[in-house]
Amino acid sequence: MRAYKVAAETITALVAATVAGLSLAMPIDFAWTSQTSALQLDLLAYSLPRAIAAGALAALITAVLLTTLGSVVAAWITALGGMSVLLINHVFGESHPSSVSLSTMNFIDSLAGGAALGALGAAVLHHRLPAYGWTLGVLTSVLIGSVNPLPHVGGFLNETVPAANWHPTDMPPMWMILVTMALLTISALANRKRRPVDRPSIELPMTPILAGVLLVLVFIFSAEWLSRHGQSLADIGVAVLATVGGAIIAAMLLPGRDGGLVLLVVAVSAVGSAAIAASVPAWTIPLLLIVTALGLLGGSRKPAPTACLIALLGLAVYTAFTSNTESSLLIMIGTTALAWIAGYALGSATPRFVPNRVLGTVMLFVPSAVLGLRDFVSRGNYVLRENRDDPLVCTITPQDSASPAWAAFAITIGCLIGWRLLHISRPATEPTGAAPGSSPDSDADSDT
Repeated sequence: MRAYKVAAETITALVAATVAGLSLAMPIDFAWTSQTSALQLDLLAYSLPRAIAAGALAALITAVLLTTLGSVVAAWITALGGMSVLLINHVFGESHPSSVSLSTMNFIDSLAGGAALGALGAAVLHHRLPAYGWTLGVLTSVLIGSVNPLPHVGGFLNETVPAANWHPTDMPPMWMILVTMALLTISALANRKRRPVDRPSIELPMTPILAGVLLVLVFIFSAEWLSRHGQSLADIGVAVLATVGGAIIAAMLLPGRDGGLVLLVVAVSAVGSAAIAASVPAWTIPLLLIVTALGLLGGSRKPAPTACLIALLGLAVYTAFTSNTESSLLIMIGTTALAWIAGYALGSATPRFVPNRVLGTVMLFVPSAVLGLRDFVSRGNYVLRENRDDPLVCTITPQDSASPAWAAFAITIGCLIGWRLLHISRPATEPTGAAPGSSPDSDADSDT
C-alpha cells in the first residue's frame, strides 16, 4: 500500500508540475488572439517577462509559507486551489475572447501556476520519488515552453509536418487541467489524516525570499537591457557581471550548500538560452524528455555538479562555433546534450530546505540575460541613416550570432567560481539537526 501511494504521488507530481509549469512559462492561449487588437498583443508581449517573474516569486513565497506551516494537507489543497484558478481563467477567456485583457489574463495564469507549483513542491519534495516526478515535470514544461513544435529545424526535417497543419492551441489544454485537478483532489483526500512533516513555526524564513527577489530582478533587468543594447561589449559585460554577482550573492544567502542549485540553474539557464533550438519537430520532444529523465536519474544516483558546469562550458563553446549552422544534426546534438545536462544538474544538487529547491528550480522559467541578447541578435540593430543626397533610410546592422554563446560561457565561468567559493566557505554537512522543511530522503551534496 505504501509503494502504491508513493507511485500515485509521483505521477500526480509529474503531471501537476508540468501543467503548472506550462501556465507559468507560456503566454496565454494564442488562439484567443484572433479576436483581439494589436494593442492587446503588444501589451501581452511587453508584460510576458514580468508575468513569468511574478509567477516564479509566487511559487517561492507559497513554498516558504507552506513549509513553515508544516501541513502536507494544506499544501495539496493550495495546489488544487491554484489549479482551480487556472481552470476558471481559461474558461472565462475562451467564453469572452473579445472582452478580456490578455496581459491581465496572462498575469493571473502565471500567478496561479506559480502558486500551484510552489504548493506542490512543499507537498512532495520531502520524498525522493515524488520529488523526482516534480523536478521532471518542471523540466518537461520548460522544454515544451522553450521549444516550439514547429514543422522544421532546417535541412531534411522541413517536410516532416506540413505547415498548414500547425494551429495554435491552448497550453496547457483544458483536459489536462481537469485531469490534474482530479489527481490533486485524490492526493488531498489520501493525505487528509497525514501528520505535519515538521512542527509549525512562527518564524518565517526570509533568506529564500530575499535571494529569489534578488535573482528575479537581476534576470529581468539584464534580459530587458540586452534585448535593446546588445551591440555593446560593455553592456554585455555589465549584464554578465550582474548575473554572476546576483547568483553568487543569492547562493551565499542560503544556508549550508543549498545555494549550489542556484548556481547550477543560472548556468543551465544561460547556456540553454543560447543552445536550445528555436524550433524543432514535434516528434523530437518525447525523445528529449527521455534524455532529460535519464540525466535526472543519473544525477540523483551519482551527483557531479562540477562536471555539469564543465560540460556546460563545453556546450557553450560548441554552440558558439555552430551558431550559423543549418545542419539539423548539429542543432539536435546541441539540444539533446542540453536536455541531458539540465536533468543531470538538477539531479546532482538537492538542497536540504524545500523552498531553496523551489527557488533554484523555478529560475529556469525566468528570462535570462543570454535570452535577451539572443533576441537582440536575431532581430539585428536598427539604424537610421540620413544624408543630403538620399532620403531617410532604416538599415539593419547584422550582429555576431555567437555572442549569446560566449556570454553564456562567461556566466558559466562565474558560476563555477561561485561553486568553488561556496564549497570552500561552507561545511559539507549541517553542523546541527536538519532544518525545518528539510528533505530527509535527499542525498548530501557530493562532487566529482
